[in-house]
Amino acid sequence: MRGLGRYCSILAVTLVVLPALPAMSVEGVVPDQQAESLDHKGKIELARSLFRQGQLDEAEQVLQQVITLTPDPEQVYYELGCIHEQRGDNVKAIAAFKEGIRIYEQGRRKHP
Repeated sequence: MRGLGRYCSILAVTLVVLPALPAMSVEGVVPDQQAESLDHKGKIELARSLFRQGQLDEAEQVLQQVITLTPDPEQVYYELGCIHEQRGDNVKAIAAFKEGIRIYEQGRRKHP
């Protein structure tokens, strides 16, 4: 039952976060150069695009830059969790997902 609870929590965050992010293509762009001119949502989308291209280190770098700037850090932790999961580091992935869920739940308590 414990695994099912984690799955449901991750699924809940996924259902909240993914539809909120617009699709955007940034293929062939150098992460540092592109990220400088983007707002926090654009940086998160850049990281997602880099992730889809298999550029995990670059995606993580962009996310680490935006984590303190975004009003929605749960999105950043979700993306970081996906990166760690792709690398096979399930401990870090679960920790990132849990942090995203914790932040999301705090926000729900403040704004019911």
